[in-house]
Amino acid sequence: MKFCVSCGTENDDNATFCIKCGYNFDGKSETSTKEITANETSRTLELVLGIIGAIFGLLGGVFAIMLSSFGGTEIFALGISALLASIVGIVGSVYVKNNAKTGGIILIISAIWLLISISAYGILGFILLGIAGLIALIRK
Repeated sequence: MKFCVSCGTENDDNATFCIKCGYNFDGKSETSTKEITANETSRTLELVLGIIGAIFGLLGGVFAIMLSSFGGTEIFALGISALLASIVGIVGSVYVKNNAKTGGIILIISAIWLLISISAYGILGFILLGIAGLIALIRK
């Protein structure tokens, strides 16, 4: 019989793992993978900022489309462009969880696209999407 060095439980001589705590008798700890995943950077901040920024961009795009009903086909097209930029921003926000660098670049492109489309109505969306993109690129 051998005893677990982690919890002191008695185990069979041919046991690979402790029956109580799961300690690996071969010297490879099961907690090593948990420690590695715990050290990974959480991308929740970028996700939330990107989604909120995209929502403000969507609202700005809808407002621009509604404003175009008073006359002006150019602002209608820019409102549609802002809606598309916001959708790309949502995609980038979700993608930043899997690949931070690519997601950050998508967020920054979406932010610039939104600012060009409807600068007056999309400024808050631009700021939030831009911050989310920069954080995704800078943070490790």
